[in-house]
Amino acid sequence: MQLSFSARLALAALAAVLVLAGALAAILAFQLSDSGRRETAAVTSALAETLSRDPGVPGLVRARDSEALQPFAEAVMDEAHLSFVTFMTPDGTRLTHRDPAEIGRPYLGSREEALAGESFTEVYEGTLGPSMRTIVPVRDGGEIVGLLSVGETLGSVEAELAPRVPLIVAASAAIVSLGVLGALFVRRSARRVTGTLTPEALGRMVENYETVLHSIREGLIVTDASGRIRMYNDEAADLLDLPPARSGLIDVDPADLVVDDALRDALLSGRRVVEETIANGERVLLVNQEEARDLTGQRAGQRGRVMTLRDRSELRALIGELDGVRQLTETLRSQTHEHGNRLHTVLALLELGRVDDARRLIIESTEGRQGLADRLVAGSDDAVVLALLLGKLDDAAEHGVHLDLDVDEPTPHLPFSAAETVTVIGNLVDNALDAANAGPRPAWARLGLHARADMIELVVVDSGTGFDPSLDDPFAFGASTKGADAVGSRGVGLALLRDVVTARGGTISITTDPTTVTVTVGRAAP
Repeated sequence: MQLSFSARLALAALAAVLVLAGALAAILAFQLSDSGRRETAAVTSALAETLSRDPGVPGLVRARDSEALQPFAEAVMDEAHLSFVTFMTPDGTRLTHRDPAEIGRPYLGSREEALAGESFTEVYEGTLGPSMRTIVPVRDGGEIVGLLSVGETLGSVEAELAPRVPLIVAASAAIVSLGVLGALFVRRSARRVTGTLTPEALGRMVENYETVLHSIREGLIVTDASGRIRMYNDEAADLLDLPPARSGLIDVDPADLVVDDALRDALLSGRRVVEETIANGERVLLVNQEEARDLTGQRAGQRGRVMTLRDRSELRALIGELDGVRQLTETLRSQTHEHGNRLHTVLALLELGRVDDARRLIIESTEGRQGLADRLVAGSDDAVVLALLLGKLDDAAEHGVHLDLDVDEPTPHLPFSAAETVTVIGNLVDNALDAANAGPRPAWARLGLHARADMIELVVVDSGTGFDPSLDDPFAFGASTKGADAVGSRGVGLALLRDVVTARGGTISITTDPTTVTVTVGRAAP
């Protein structure tokens, strides 16, 4: 059975506490024993010095009067609770002892320092067992006439310290109890983060996480509850011009990033973002942001937010080019169809000899486009815009919609590429023609392209009923009211239009009665 990471962490914490408690108990026991011995040494030393200076003792020791010294020693031992008080001759013959039978026998212990006139304390194993004893010389007029040993067996010392042992046991038990509680807390806290995963599983998960994080072609940014960036991957670094992503904890304030205001606000506010298009420099990003989830899959806002970024710039360009080709194809088809009809009609009128009618038809056919054609031939204007508008006149005629064009001369130069110009103007006009054709009669549409100071304004108005109110965002990808069998793409044109305009720093506004779409962009560099 493999233990989870949280369980192993708890056991390690508990083992550490047990070792700490054991070490602390050993230290306290040692200090208690050392303290007891030092107290015993102080008592025996003080008592030995006092007894050796008693006026009657030197004479009795010189006289080797055991009968007088033994009762005196016994009285001192009983009153001071000592194990022994032994008077002896300089050669070590006992004059007193706890056991009277030992009187007259040699003293067991060191005597050299005392014979040299110095008092000292030692631990020595005598007839009563190991003991702490102090040996002092007994002087009579400056002459050492004997020695005195006062001591306490170590067993007696430990017995006196026994009442303090429960304190050590209680302290150790308290530490162990706190350690158990701490281990349980550590296990619970770790389990909330790692679940029931084992260290091996966690290691594999981190490896997989690093692999996925740095391999996916989608930008990933993770922020904490306060909105600070704690992690991002290589793709996000590339999309937002951030320093290379690195492993470990990152701490970046979104307010310091050089990014679009809308993207910065989304990071700082932590608001929910779903498939929102945001321009960041030359890139058009599709942004999503959701609350982070815990190991159970539940939303956990306190863990922060996760933002994903997809670069739609290349996709937008490809779809824009395809949409431009489609529009040009449709325009050419309309022109071919319309011109074919007119040529057949003119030919029939000429064959019938109705020259004046044929002349009027030709004049009417060229009346609305001659000015644009002349400007296109002159070559001084934007050929893409003029050619596209000429084609849209045929589209409008085919739809049965009157298209009125109001274009400044010279034609304002839009800050778009040729494909982007086709995307913007083509989609606006196509949607206007579709809306007008589906609306009340007479059907009409107007396009205005004007230079305003340092801006260019493109206005498209139609007689249709306006955008479908059921669409939350008519410019979103996939937003369309066309039928599934409609010719061409559905829900793409206006989305591409907004991407192009937004990427160039432009704006789009919509008003009603009649439906009016206004695109405002800065002038292109000359």
